[in-house]
Amino acid sequence: MQVIEQNQTKSYFLRTNNLSVGYRSGFPVVSDVSFDIQPGKTYALIGGNGAGKTTVFKTLTGLIPPLSGSIDFPELKSSSYVPQAKKMRLDFPLSVKEVLLMPKNIGFSFLPKKKFTDEELFLIERTGIRHFLKKQISECSGGQLQRVLILRSLFTKANLVFLDEPMDSLDHESRELFQEILEEYIHEANRSLFVITHSLTHDWRQGFSEIFEIDEGKFYKISEGQKPPHCHHHD
Repeated sequence: MQVIEQNQTKSYFLRTNNLSVGYRSGFPVVSDVSFDIQPGKTYALIGGNGAGKTTVFKTLTGLIPPLSGSIDFPELKSSSYVPQAKKMRLDFPLSVKEVLLMPKNIGFSFLPKKKFTDEELFLIERTGIRHFLKKQISECSGGQLQRVLILRSLFTKANLVFLDEPMDSLDHESRELFQEILEEYIHEANRSLFVITHSLTHDWRQGFSEIFEIDEGKFYKISEGQKPPHCHHHD
């Protein structure tokens, strides 16, 4: 697996120091989480089922509080989180169009509703979402829902996007297309991606700037040779 070498920069979107994450004080799911995220880079987080990858992401995005340690955001203006489609609750009466427009229309109900920009309409067409734009989100297939979630996240123009196994529900053609769109997104304004994946070549064909692994509750940077004792094999 290719690991990209890039020039070091002194700016950081996110920094953690001795972070412990979990749901009960004194019982961390993952500990010793210390790393940086820099602008314009891509990061991968790997590990076995139940290792705590999603728990780390939920902590970094503020969905659950850290048990201990620190998270700092020196240069981060905004972030976005794309969960796994198969773990989403869909029991709400919204159309695909309404879900995609949701970040624009949060606020007072009496304000005029905002519409898609020309750039957003182009992406809706390019990804095939136009064909089911009026469909209820609860009626979407796993692949359709994953496409909507990724695109909704990109519409926020966030500096840092967290993607939890983003290509899992997509067919080969859709995976290729969305990897191309994501590449364009990070290069457009020096943005960054952090991807949970079970296959390093499945979710990002260009290789990652840095790769992390969770093993037996510990967090390791494996792209610099710091492999855990029983490191899993990934393609």
